Amino acid sequence: MTTQTLERAIGLIRILASAGADGRRLVELQQASGLTKPTVHRILDTLKREGVVEQMDETRRYRLGQELAVLGWSASRTVYDLKELAAEEMLAVAAKTGDTSFLAIRSGLESVCIDRQTGDYPVKAFTVEVGTRRPLGIGATGVALLAALPPEECASVLDSIQGGLGRFPGLTIRQIRETVERARTTGYALSDGLMLKGVRGVAVVIRNTLDRPIAAIGTAAISDRMRNARIPEIIKILRMHASHIQQRIAAAESGTGTGSVRQFRGASAKAKGSSRSK
Repeated sequence: MTTQTLERAIGLIRILASAGADGRRLVELQQASGLTKPTVHRILDTLKREGVVEQMDETRRYRLGQELAVLGWSASRTVYDLKELAAEEMLAVAAKTGDTSFLAIRSGLESVCIDRQTGDYPVKAFTVEVGTRRPLGIGATGVALLAALPPEECASVLDSIQGGLGRFPGLTIRQIRETVERARTTGYALSDGLMLKGVRGVAVVIRNTLDRPIAAIGTAAISDRMRNARIPEIIKILRMHASHIQQRIAAAESGTGTGSVRQFRGASAKAKGSSRSK
């Protein structure tokens, strides 16, 4: 398999990941990938043989296969589970703000929502579902991730996603650039009704021990609730809990934990117990 074929296969897997359980038809995969029909068919046949992709008998649509779940399970045992490490902080953000909190990671040119928690405010802002994929720079978490990249890498991403904005009517690459530049200046991302009219979202980036942006945590609410005067308070909450998540990541990467939040808690509890005994 050539490097080009591998890149194309990974691209098709990502397209299928965004389709969910319903999967995609061959023609949809062709259109979304920009590849020829024979090329898509050939790659899918290989992925099917390996169990990475499966074809539903009734509809002939393609979806992700069981082998990916097995690989994902194996990966979770060798690298830290960010969703697990951030679980308490996500709940805390939702509880303190009363609004919906979101956790997203970068996947190539996209951001992927991996967790969502709801606050107690009666009017919810469900802008994305868990598993939703969107181009970097769209939505508060996507803006936070993109703005945190080095300028050259950020510019390259913007050039790459420009052709795929057709599925977001009314959203232009200029608006995304301006939003990203504003996030660089302020240190946080603000999405003001670009994705969904009447909804505002804010987010901050989460970095690993190499100072690379690997995730973003944010919250969204109806615009009347998230007025400008309230944003500094929300950003303070987000930054505090982003810092807590970064501490957990550092523990997992250093060997204090192996990605299990339980081991992180155990280490913290042991340290607290030791300090009390002194």
